[in-house]
Amino acid sequence: MNKQGNQNNRQPDSKNNKNQPKVLLQTNARRGEVQAASRRNSELVNKKASQHIIDIPVNKSPFNGLEGRQFSASDQKRVITLPIKREKTLKIIPMGGLGEMGIGKNMTAIQYEDEIIVIDMGMLFPGSDYPGINYIIPDTKWLEERKSQVKALLFTHGHLDHIGAFKHIVQKLNAPVYSTKFTNNMMERQLKEIEGSVKPFFNNVNPDTHEKIRVGKHFSIEFVRVNHSIPDSTAIIIRTPIGNVLHSGDWRFERDPIDEKQFDKTRLSEVAAKEGFLVMLNESTNCEVEGRNDHSEKEIGESFDQLMKREGRIIISSFSSQLHRIQSILEAAKKNGRKVAFSGHSMIQNLEVALRSNVIRVPSDVIMKMEDIIKLPDRQVTVVCTGSQGEFDAVLARMITGNHKHIKVKNTDTIVLSSNPIPGNEQFVVRTVDGLMREGSDVVQNRTRHLDDCGLLHMSGHGSYDDHVELIEIVNPKYYVPIHGEFHMLNHNAELAVNSARIAKNHVFVLDNGDILELTKNDAARTGRIPVGGVMYDRAGSEVSEVVLKDRIHMSHEGMFIVVLTVSKKTGRLLTSPDIISRGFIYLRDSEEIINTIRTYLRQKITQEYAAKPKVDIDDLKKSVREDVAHILFDKTSRTPIVIPVINEIETSLQSKPAS
Repeated sequence: MNKQGNQNNRQPDSKNNKNQPKVLLQTNARRGEVQAASRRNSELVNKKASQHIIDIPVNKSPFNGLEGRQFSASDQKRVITLPIKREKTLKIIPMGGLGEMGIGKNMTAIQYEDEIIVIDMGMLFPGSDYPGINYIIPDTKWLEERKSQVKALLFTHGHLDHIGAFKHIVQKLNAPVYSTKFTNNMMERQLKEIEGSVKPFFNNVNPDTHEKIRVGKHFSIEFVRVNHSIPDSTAIIIRTPIGNVLHSGDWRFERDPIDEKQFDKTRLSEVAAKEGFLVMLNESTNCEVEGRNDHSEKEIGESFDQLMKREGRIIISSFSSQLHRIQSILEAAKKNGRKVAFSGHSMIQNLEVALRSNVIRVPSDVIMKMEDIIKLPDRQVTVVCTGSQGEFDAVLARMITGNHKHIKVKNTDTIVLSSNPIPGNEQFVVRTVDGLMREGSDVVQNRTRHLDDCGLLHMSGHGSYDDHVELIEIVNPKYYVPIHGEFHMLNHNAELAVNSARIAKNHVFVLDNGDILELTKNDAARTGRIPVGGVMYDRAGSEVSEVVLKDRIHMSHEGMFIVVLTVSKKTGRLLTSPDIISRGFIYLRDSEEIINTIRTYLRQKITQEYAAKPKVDIDDLKKSVREDVAHILFDKTSRTPIVIPVINEIETSLQSKPAS
């Protein structure tokens, strides 16, 4: 085929090319190519923007309750024929936290007849895949439709992946709240962050008294103390007419906790021996980690004591919820003649709640304000701040750049990162460490502490493999459900229960959010699903729609291109030269040829449209301009930005001059 023939084949498709503006006829890209490129980009955007949306997830795990067969919509219709449906059943319905796009959004509903209790209401931080989205919370429409049946809201502990959604959801599900004093105080503080008329009744529970609290007609609850990386953490026993349920919360075994309050294995053993447990819902976070988590926060305190003997300022960055660790820092500072100042909004707020709840002890005459501590000799200064995960806007990052109000790091400082990077944050932590080292600071991290001849600086808040085996054997449940983890964690937790804790394989269920597990005293089955998903919020706490997220993702990949036309309604002439705005697509000053081509097209298009029709439909014109401009831009750049045409029709006199 000759060159001319090839060129003709690549002309834009049109039923009548004569009616097309000349600029459009000069493009080489076929309209089908443009549509295919746009479709590919839309598919990518939809995939990225729908990670929080849950329909029927793929789950062919051998522990899925269907012998590895994928659950389908037709399974939902066959539920009524199951033998289990002939009896009254207990329903366990995870609404968040299972197989998510990360760790978080933990929430579980437990239903018996016409009563429901809810355990935890967490948030999830989605990361860079979701631009402008600060956190995601569970979609609770199913519960809202049954809010009169919700008898209690129970909370295992005060981490945001378990209480972060409370301030939003409690406005829709106002039921009595049960948790420890510290966790309740954390949630009360949350309520002050948003405008809402609901003020729930908070019931403070002491897990050391083993009090059995009646909730509704069918449920009784008991909180059991566990160890974790935040004070006053608990597991919860839910007594039902069918049998006992244990929700583990987040936990670890700790041989010598700071507050001297041990994981109450004794109580769980007593209940297991006297009453038994029908089902155990057990967290999965560190079940893949070999061995035991056999350290203590007191070991970390000894490391702080060692570091504070150094000359120069000590700046320690840690999670703001590590309040027992903060107590260790204060005690080490007191011992070494240092003062301590805190920097970071969440750090200061959590410390205030901890002091009000009496869960940490503060030595006298140690804490100072930041503006005062900088007046002391460096040898006496210790600063505790946020930013250990390498966040751009956290306190530690601002200390590197000099944007912090009081402190700029220097080469005599020792910076201690008392944490391990959360999976996905490694590159940000490395960026922060490099920035600190470029300033000449000595950076001490947990993973490289051997280089500094330093002791332990961090320990996980979660039990390892052998810890899980021990706890399952203590509880000895008839049925077992892994919760709180990504799908690989849930599956390995299930394998652990079968292979090492001797739970029968057909009694272990790896579920997804929205699955319904129904139990009788002698049977259990996965019987259906409820609608679940996520609701997105920005930094201001405002809800963000999926459409907005898709636009943000599209713009982050391809940019945005806006054309603004001002047209005389009487004459159909352009009153000004078309305005063109490009954001994240091309730099206008370097793209004069493209801009001139677009402007020429727009003049031709407006002239043709208004000459051919007595009355122009503006919506149809916008659609046509959008498609044509996208076509020209793809032809010139092979990219598909969001194209937004703005057409203003202005009433003018006949004497108005058209744009040149």
